[in-house]
Amino acid sequence: MMGLALILFLLQGMRSGLSALLGGLACWLPALLFVWQVFARAGFARFARQFMLLFAVGEAVKLLLSAVLFVLIVKYLPVNMLSVLIGFVGAIIAFWAASLLVLARHGEAS
Repeated sequence: MMGLALILFLLQGMRSGLSALLGGLACWLPALLFVWQVFARAGFARFARQFMLLFAVGEAVKLLLSAVLFVLIVKYLPVNMLSVLIGFVGAIIAFWAASLLVLARHGEAS
């Protein structure tokens, strides 16, 4: 996320770099809240059904919060829309790439 924002900053200026950073944050902050909420309470979920319900609710809140943050950024801040989208999508790709890397390393350790 930071690397993408830095590249846009260097290529297109401060506004594009900051826009990409804000787009990435619109994805990253709700994901951080999701992980904190779901896995902090996972020990209290004694049954798989309770954990799945907690997970589903957490995911719904994460998606809603991402959408709200995205709209607020685009509507109320002087940003470059394309750079915000690039930052948002870049954060999603980075999340999935990191997840796949962790799974691959976990598979090698077994």
